[in-house]
Amino acid sequence: MADTWITDITHFLDEDGKIISDPVQARKLAEFFAAIIMMATFPNQEYPREYVVKCRRRPNRKYCLEEISGWIEPESDDIYWICPQCQDKGRISNWRGTMWDMSEFDKVVH
Repeated sequence: MADTWITDITHFLDEDGKIISDPVQARKLAEFFAAIIMMATFPNQEYPREYVVKCRRRPNRKYCLEEISGWIEPESDDIYWICPQCQDKGRISNWRGTMWDMSEFDKVVH
């Protein structure tokens, strides 16, 4: 059965707004969530390959590695994401204004 991650990204940040360094497992998980924030907030639907986020789940001890889908839910302003293969999924809140929030770049470019 897939996991559902309910995440407040600020719980993974230090006082400067950067990802915590310890414990290492928390840092790696935070880096995964930060990558999802960048992907989901990229100003265009067609984002560059470097913004692709691969699933980190390991069903049957084999990496899934399917591409994660993510979007901003307009009503809650949270980011929702899902792996279409293994159904690992989650919600990320309090992402606006973090260093991974790319939603403002569209306004700067135009």
